Amino acid sequence: MGGQLQGLIDAVDVAQDERSIHNAIKNFTVASGFDRYAYIHVHAGDGVGFTDYPVEWQNIYLEKRYTVIDPVVTTAKRTMKMFAWSAEDPTVWRGSREIKQFYSEATDFGIRSGVSVPIRTSYGRTAMITLASDRRQVELPPWDPMQAALALAYIHIHLSLASASSLKVGEVSLSAQEATSLSWSSHGKSMNVIADLLGIKPRTVQFYLDNARDKLGASNLQQAVRIAMEKKLI
Repeated sequence: MGGQLQGLIDAVDVAQDERSIHNAIKNFTVASGFDRYAYIHVHAGDGVGFTDYPVEWQNIYLEKRYTVIDPVVTTAKRTMKMFAWSAEDPTVWRGSREIKQFYSEATDFGIRSGVSVPIRTSYGRTAMITLASDRRQVELPPWDPMQAALALAYIHIHLSLASASSLKVGEVSLSAQEATSLSWSSHGKSMNVIADLLGIKPRTVQFYLDNARDKLGASNLQQAVRIAMEKKLI
């Protein structure tokens, strides 16, 4: 398993675009005995994903904002360590109606169990990769946790670079102050708190946020955050 992780790191390191990164992750997924993979970078209640999950499931996941209730995501954010999970776990069926519905829909698309690896990124965000299976249960692979986290870090960095290139973010640019203010706002920080964090006045924070919203063509701050995330500006 260690050799497979090193192979993934090497393949991602030389990848030139998203297709190459996809191929590297897909090859690793299959070699590890899983069916599909999902990378997600969680920003507060939203997330940016890169996956080979069925498109219909991706659309349902995004439309229902399942990032907020997805037990795999919440466990990753809470524990920050590699773990295995299953929709067949008895605790699932003692959970809320929303979680039961989530797992029921996921299993309809062959996502029944898996293993996930999370890491912490900037501004307290979480990046994670999940390898999923249609099997009822999976064992935690004998991966070295540090090497698994390193492999995810390579994926996270290279996807960020590849996505930035493909999205041509130069068409819209935010100043460092605008991007930082918007990033803290996306985490629910008030203008007064952001002002304290940045050592500036609240009205200056408002100025930066207004500028960011105008540049992104957003009608409100929440929409500005979503657009900035999609364009990899925050």
